Amino acid sequence: MTVHTEHDAVHSDGTKPASLMRLRMRETALRQQAAQYQARAEHLERVARHQAQQLGRRIDAHEKIVLGALVKKAGLALTMPTPNTQEEQRCNDVDSAPARRGIAGQSATYDRALILGSLMWLTSALNQPANDAVMVPDRQRLREDGERALQRSL
Repeated sequence: MTVHTEHDAVHSDGTKPASLMRLRMRETALRQQAAQYQARAEHLERVARHQAQQLGRRIDAHEKIVLGALVKKAGLALTMPTPNTQEEQRCNDVDSAPARRGIAGQSATYDRALILGSLMWLTSALNQPANDAVMVPDRQRLREDGERALQRSL
C-alpha cells in the first residue's frame, strides 16, 4: 500500500498539482450543495409538519360539525337561552315547540332512535379487535337499540 503525504503532493517548485486543487474545490462545492440540500430537507419537514397539523385541525373541525349535526338531528342538543330573549327564542325555535304530531313526530323519533343506535353500534365496532369481522345489523335492530337507550335516558 502506498501512503501519500502532503509533501508528496507538492511539486518541487512548491505548488500543488492542479488535480488536487480541483478535487478540493469540488469537495468544497459538494459540501456547500450538501448543506443546501440539508437546509431544504429541514424546511420541507417543517412545512410537512405544519400541513399535517392544519389537516388534523381541519379533520377535527369537520368531525365536530358532523357530530354536532347528528346530535342536533337526534334532538339531544342543549341550547342555552340568553336571559333577555328566552321567550323570543322559544317562539322561533322549532325544536323547542311542543311535541310534534303525526308523521313528523314519528319521523323525528325514528331518526333519533336510528342515529343513536347507529352511534352505539359504531362505538362497539370500534372497540372490537382489528381482526374481528364486523357485521352491520339491520336498520330495525339499530332503531330498537336506539329506542332502548332513549328510554333509559329519560
